[in-house]
Amino acid sequence: MTTMARDGENWFWDYTRQVHVDFHMPEFPVGAIAKFDAEQFVQTFVRARANVIGVFTKCHFGNAFYDNYYGHKHNGLKGDFFGEVLAEARKYDLKVIAYYSLGTDAYAVTQNPDWYQIDENGNVRGSEGTVWELPCLNSPYREELVIPQVREITEKYVFDGYLFDIPYQHNHTCFCAYCRKKFREETGRELTTELYRDEPETVRDFGRRTAIRTMQEIRELVKAIRPEVLVNCNGAWRMGEPEELNLTSDYGLWESQPSATGTFYNHSIRARHIRTLDVPVQIMTVRFTEGWGLMSCKTPEQLKYEFATILANGGIVNIGDQVLPDGTLQQGVYDVIGEAFEFVEQREAYCLRARSVAHIALIGNNTTNWYHDKDDASTFGAAKMLLEGHHQFDIYCNSAFPELDGYKVVVLPETVELDEAAQERIRRFVARGGLLLAEGAATLGRAPVVPSTTGAALTAAAPIEAASASAVSVRDSAVPGSSASGLSKAGFLRFGLADVFGVEYRERTPYPFAYMTEDEELWQGIARIPQLVEEPFLKVTPTTAETRSRIQWPLTVPARNRAFRHPLPPAGLESDYPAITVNRYGEGTALYIAAPVFRSYWHSNHFWVRRIVGNLLNAYDTQKPFTVEAPAHVEANLMERGDDRFLHLIQYQSVQVGEKSTAFYAPIETITPMHDIGVTVRDSSIKQAVLQPEGLELPLRRTDDGVAFTVPKLHIHAIVQLKR
Repeated sequence: MTTMARDGENWFWDYTRQVHVDFHMPEFPVGAIAKFDAEQFVQTFVRARANVIGVFTKCHFGNAFYDNYYGHKHNGLKGDFFGEVLAEARKYDLKVIAYYSLGTDAYAVTQNPDWYQIDENGNVRGSEGTVWELPCLNSPYREELVIPQVREITEKYVFDGYLFDIPYQHNHTCFCAYCRKKFREETGRELTTELYRDEPETVRDFGRRTAIRTMQEIRELVKAIRPEVLVNCNGAWRMGEPEELNLTSDYGLWESQPSATGTFYNHSIRARHIRTLDVPVQIMTVRFTEGWGLMSCKTPEQLKYEFATILANGGIVNIGDQVLPDGTLQQGVYDVIGEAFEFVEQREAYCLRARSVAHIALIGNNTTNWYHDKDDASTFGAAKMLLEGHHQFDIYCNSAFPELDGYKVVVLPETVELDEAAQERIRRFVARGGLLLAEGAATLGRAPVVPSTTGAALTAAAPIEAASASAVSVRDSAVPGSSASGLSKAGFLRFGLADVFGVEYRERTPYPFAYMTEDEELWQGIARIPQLVEEPFLKVTPTTAETRSRIQWPLTVPARNRAFRHPLPPAGLESDYPAITVNRYGEGTALYIAAPVFRSYWHSNHFWVRRIVGNLLNAYDTQKPFTVEAPAHVEANLMERGDDRFLHLIQYQSVQVGEKSTAFYAPIETITPMHDIGVTVRDSSIKQAVLQPEGLELPLRRTDDGVAFTVPKLHIHAIVQLKR
C-alpha cells in the first residue's frame, strides 16, 4: 500500500464531520429495530451537518444488518438496514463507512464452540452471553464466516470504506487447538503456558502476526473487488502499532475518550503524533459522558472543545453514538452534535490538510497492546508538560522518526526505544546545533563487555568506549553481578548517548523518590525550597556536563521505628550526584534530568515539576516560533499550508469533581471567554494577521525578529491566519 499524502486524492482528508453509529444489538429486546426508518435515520445526520457516517453490517453479538446469505441476520430486522441507509445517504452525498465486528462475534462462537479463543489457563474467552465473546482468528471462523461475509458485502453494495473492529486476539494471545497447530507448524515449537511465562513476546508476536495476516487477506479481497473502497482496522496508524498492520489500512483510527482515561489531553496528544504521518487518521471521541453506550450526552461546549483539539492539531474528527434498541436515533443528541459540527464547519477551511510547523520532536514510546494497556505515562507526561508550556511539538514513536533537519529541539522520555541508527541521528542533530532534553533511563541499555588489555573484563566502574547497546530502553534496574571471571556476558548498564549527555550511569538509588536542590533561574514561579520528584532518581557522574541542581535524598525511607508525619519524609542530606545537568556537544546542547520527571508529572500533576522543566527548556530554547501570554489551560499550536500559517489557541475549562475515584473526569459545561491574549511570532515575513473565522484583521507590531499582536477574545477556539 502507498500512503496518501495531504496533497493526494484521498477524500478522507477533507471529511472531518464524521459520526460512527454503534448498533451492537442483542435479540432479546421486545420490538428490536421495529421503528427503523432509513429516511428519518439519514435525515438526522443531514440536519446535524455530518458528512461521513459509519453504518453496521455486523455487530459484536454476531448479528448481520444487511441482506445476507452467510452468517446470522438479526431476527428483529425485516429489511436491509445497511443497504437502506446507504441508498438514502447517497441522496445527500454522505460518505458511508461499513462497520464489521471482526474480533467479537457471540453468535458464531456459541454455535461453533471450537472457534472460541482459549486463554493461557485453558479457559474459554467468553462472558456468559454478554457482548465479549471472542472468536479465534486462526480458527475456521475466518474462512467460513469472515471472508464470505466480506466478499458478500463488497460485491453487493457500493460504499466508501470499511472499519474492521478488533483485529487482535485478546492480549495478543490464544491457546486454542488451531493456534497451537499453526504455532507448531510455523516455529517447530509447542505453544504452552510455560513458553508464555518464559518468552511472552514470542507468543505475543505470533498473535500480532495473526492480526496482520488476517487484515492482509481482508484487504486483498476488498481491493480485488472494489479498489476504490478504503480499508481500515481499529487502531491502525496509532502510535505503537506494527508497521505491517498499518499498511493494511488506507486511513487510521485512534479511539480517544476522556471518560476512559480521565483526561482531555488525549485528543491533542494523539493528533500530534498522527499529524506526522502521510495518512489521514480519525481521532474518535463519543457523545457519552462515560464509556461506550451510556445513554448520556455531553454539552455543546464540551464537544466544541474536543473537536477543536482534534481539528487544530491535524486529526479527523469522529464522534461515536449508539442506535436505540428500536432502531431510531435520539434527536436531542443530534441537536448538540449539529451545533458542534457547525462550529467545526466554520473552521475546517483553515485546518484541513495543514501540516505542523516543526520545532520540538518528542520521541517517545507507547503500548503495542492498546486494547488492554494504558498509554505510556512518560511520553504522555512529557506531552502534557509541553502543552501546558505552550511549546510547539510533534510526537514520534521510538526509532521511526526522520532526519531532524527541520527541528530545533528533541525530547526523550525514559521509555523510548532507539536503535543504533536512531541514536546516531540524534547525535548528529545535537552536534550541528540542536537542543536535546532527556530524562531518567532514556537510552540506558546493556553495553557489551570489553576485555581490558590485561585480559580481564572491565569492572563496572571502568568506562566503556565500545558501541552502545542496540536497544536502548531499560525496564530492569540491576547492574549484573560480577563473577570470578568478571562481569556477566550481558555487560553492564550504560547510556547509549552518554557522550551527548556528558554523564555516565552509575547505579540506581535506594529511594523511591527524592528532591532537587534549588537553582535560581529554574525555580522561577515556585517556592525556593528543595522540590520533590515522586519517582526514583538515577546516580550519574558528570564527564563533560555541568551540574545545575543536585539530588537531595529524603530524610529516610519510612520503616518500623523510622516513621515520619507524612509517608514521604522531607529532604535530608544533599548528595554529590546531579539532578539536572547541561552539556555542550559539538555546536549543540544536551539537558539531562536524572529522574523520570515526565512520568512523575503524569501521575502526580505536581505543577512545580512542570515549571522546573519548562524553565529549563525556555532557558536554552532560544528559537521558539511563538510565545503566548496565557495560562496553562490554553493550548497553542502552529500549523501551515501553502504560504500561510495558522496559530490555534484552544481554551479548556471544567467544573470541579467530587469523589475522584468514581467521578473520574470533570465534564465541561461552560467555557468563559478570555480577553486580550498577547502573542509574539518569530517570523519577520508575516504581513497580516487575521482572526478566523471572524475575518477580523489584527494590528501588528514589529519586533526584532517577527511580529506581535493581541487576540481580543478567546472563547473555545481562535485561529489567527498569518499571511506572508
